[in-house]
Amino acid sequence: MSEISSALSAFSKKFSRFTRANPSASPNLPPGAEEGIQRRIMERDEAFSAEVIRTYTKYRFPYKTLGENSVEAATIKNDEDALMAAYNLFKAVLAANEEFGTDQTRIRDDVIASPLVHKTAYTQGDDFVFLQCWLMYEQKIGDYVPLFAQNKDGSYILHFESASSYHADYKKKEILAVIQEEFYPVA
Repeated sequence: MSEISSALSAFSKKFSRFTRANPSASPNLPPGAEEGIQRRIMERDEAFSAEVIRTYTKYRFPYKTLGENSVEAATIKNDEDALMAAYNLFKAVLAANEEFGTDQTRIRDDVIASPLVHKTAYTQGDDFVFLQCWLMYEQKIGDYVPLFAQNKDGSYILHFESASSYHADYKKKEILAVIQEEFYPVA
């Protein structure tokens, strides 16, 4: 029991020092440190932007950027075609449900088989945002956003979410901002 009492006493002493400390006091930085920190932040932002621009350029112009005989360019083009086919299929299912479906009898329109679900660069990496941007900006498709979801068994599915209900995370918003500023500036 005395161990608990001594632990509580030690915590109480540390806590009282914390509450007496001036919370608005900033740490003392050596002269010039703030400028160095700002410079490193700017360099990191510039490197991030340069990488986003380089990567999206490959998705926007795969053969022009990577070469006519590039395997990577052909892979990107195939992925773009697969995404476009998935979107067209999704829209056809929506139209069929609208025209022929009822409240009880419908085609399930939230899962599409696609080779994209087997690519870890898209399902677990950050590259899918570049395909999303290609679809949105180059194909002028802004009503739905393609997304991946993970099944209970660990496999992935491709589905589309209404653009009005889609909320990108902070990193995707940053990528979208760089792409829009560099490639599609608002006039």
